Amino acid sequence: MDRSIQQVLRELDPEGACLLAEHGVVTRAELLARAAAWGPQLHAGLRVALDGLSPLRFVEAVTALDGRVEGLLPLPASLDASARDSLLAAGRCNAVLSESGRLEMRGWDAAGVAAEPGPTAWLLATSGTTGVPKLVSHTLASLTRTVVRGTDRAAAFTWGLLYDPARFAGLQVTLQALLSGSPLVVAQASDLESQVAALLRHPVNALSGTPSLWRRLLMDGRLDHCDLRQITLGGEIVDQAILDALRSRYPQARITHIYASTEAGTGFSVKDGRAGFPAAWLDDPAAPVGLRIDARGHLLIRAPLRAGGEEVGRRTDPEGYLDTEDRVAVAGDRVVFRGRASGAINVGGNKVQPEEVELCLRELAGVWDVRVQAARSSILGNLVAAEVLAAPGADQPALRQAIQRHARATLPAWQVPAVIRFVETLDVTPAGKADRVAR
Repeated sequence: MDRSIQQVLRELDPEGACLLAEHGVVTRAELLARAAAWGPQLHAGLRVALDGLSPLRFVEAVTALDGRVEGLLPLPASLDASARDSLLAAGRCNAVLSESGRLEMRGWDAAGVAAEPGPTAWLLATSGTTGVPKLVSHTLASLTRTVVRGTDRAAAFTWGLLYDPARFAGLQVTLQALLSGSPLVVAQASDLESQVAALLRHPVNALSGTPSLWRRLLMDGRLDHCDLRQITLGGEIVDQAILDALRSRYPQARITHIYASTEAGTGFSVKDGRAGFPAAWLDDPAAPVGLRIDARGHLLIRAPLRAGGEEVGRRTDPEGYLDTEDRVAVAGDRVVFRGRASGAINVGGNKVQPEEVELCLRELAGVWDVRVQAARSSILGNLVAAEVLAAPGADQPALRQAIQRHARATLPAWQVPAVIRFVETLDVTPAGKADRVAR
């Protein structure tokens, strides 16, 4: 039987700091006491949706419920009502927990049967940008397969939370901190301004974010004086430019690129400071996980602990390899990421990966960040449009010309941006990724 969150916490120093929040410090003993108070509400057969909880309430809830309920469905606060209702039905949830801390039963009578300890199914919504999110079923063991627990090194970290903990990336940071014995800094709100304020209030030395979030933090500059010792990136393509920028700004930090997804769980990590991962890992039994590239250029992954659910089953072959739907290519001794298969733009019958165009444009010194998306065209159906965040002090007219020259010299004609707009900021999705939805 998998150990629950409570069982792991009881093995750590009870007076150690667990959560660092605006109102103060929550120790493990205090967190366990709060979790124990939930006992009278828990009954056999509960499948609980955690509906848009604040980070503090979320940590309390998962500590109380893991190992005591049949299923847990974290619902991000950003979900619209239709997606929320669909996921509640798909997860067969018979109770909903809101910020008030009370369980709302959904047409179900617990009949007074007390909950017995046992493994909990963690039902996580995929973070796709199109259609209704689908559910993937994990166990605590599959979610925390790569978590380093209870070591002196892990306990020396203070983690910051830049994600909604109900999303896969946020849940990974939350569980890493909880189960390793590291304090976790949480903000009351999910906007970047509140999060940065919390990180400055309780100085962190370990932080995880998407490349899009890291570019925003580097440009913001307020975290420059944080003594970061662990920097983690994931969720998007990690290019050499962002790795080099982080190494320059935080030379004392270990920089880790993690490949993970809701469907695959945490697959592998790369710590050598180079984009992509070693090509030698392909079909190598000694590699961290099984890795292959199929005929379409999709990365396939086989992890020791697999998630379940219809979506995972649909994408898993008879040998247990999951189609990640990420396009990759071998370049010398590396495998580099090219973009999501589902995100291609159709330009006059030619497919354009937005991420490939972005990687090309970020090679220019005056381009701090860029987002590529489709722009409607009456002739070609779509054109490639680039929103560019220029580096401070850049000459924008000259930079526009440099972008056009570089793109034409580097990319096929159909991938060259037909529209270039300079912007003050680039939107990100609630998952911290570049928002490519055309508006």
